[in-house]
Amino acid sequence: AYSQAACEKLFGLPSIMYFKTFEAVFNAVDKGMCRYGILPIENSSAGSVNQVYDLMKKFRFSIVRGVKLRINHTLLAKKGVQLEGIKEIYSHEQGLNQCSEFLRANPQIKANVCENTAVAAKLVAQSDRTDIAAISSRECAELYGLQILSDHIQNSDNNYTRFICISKKLEIYPGADKTSLMVVLPHRPGSLYQILARFYALGLNLIKLESRPLPDREFEFMFYFDLETSVYSDEFIRMVDDLSAVCEEFQYLGSYSEVI
Repeated sequence: AYSQAACEKLFGLPSIMYFKTFEAVFNAVDKGMCRYGILPIENSSAGSVNQVYDLMKKFRFSIVRGVKLRINHTLLAKKGVQLEGIKEIYSHEQGLNQCSEFLRANPQIKANVCENTAVAAKLVAQSDRTDIAAISSRECAELYGLQILSDHIQNSDNNYTRFICISKKLEIYPGADKTSLMVVLPHRPGSLYQILARFYALGLNLIKLESRPLPDREFEFMFYFDLETSVYSDEFIRMVDDLSAVCEEFQYLGSYSEVI
């Protein structure tokens, strides 16, 4: 898993295995080290998590569930430290982006990127320095014995992150009303339009479109789609048949429901 909070929301249990990087989660699921992996995919203020989308092309997996969580960021430091004494802050890139207004209001503090917010809190707790802090969670303050210097430092209180739960095997459960696809289109005019026109003709609501560059091709892209459609509908079957015929590469990532 990557997020303990997402694991608890999805399964009612804390994560059993915790990995520092997104690729480590994909690897663990791919090699059978764990049945499920939890990954952040999109934030309401900072946008898509591009690292996850880039890794999707590298691994074979299925999405079995989604969850949307409200995220509250706190500034953590050693006990007794004051905000005025902080010279550097550590957090994940997304955490820093989501708290950009706080960082702009404190230009004297240097922002440093690390693997994730929990690692940032652990780094501060284990460091001999008293002039560093972490953008992390309340849970990490308790876990690592840190104090909260400032709470709710994210740009917006309406700050949500979408997580996906992935597995090695395809699993579809009752109530699945969202479908995710990943395609590579022929490099010619109108290719993307043909796909979007098919969605429109079938009455399918496109709720997410993401494009990421293919590293082994010059200015060509992988497209990721989230669609509102039941896996049991006739429109779903027609869509899969149509797209598999016109796409250069087509990967059905799964149909699932999202917990809010």
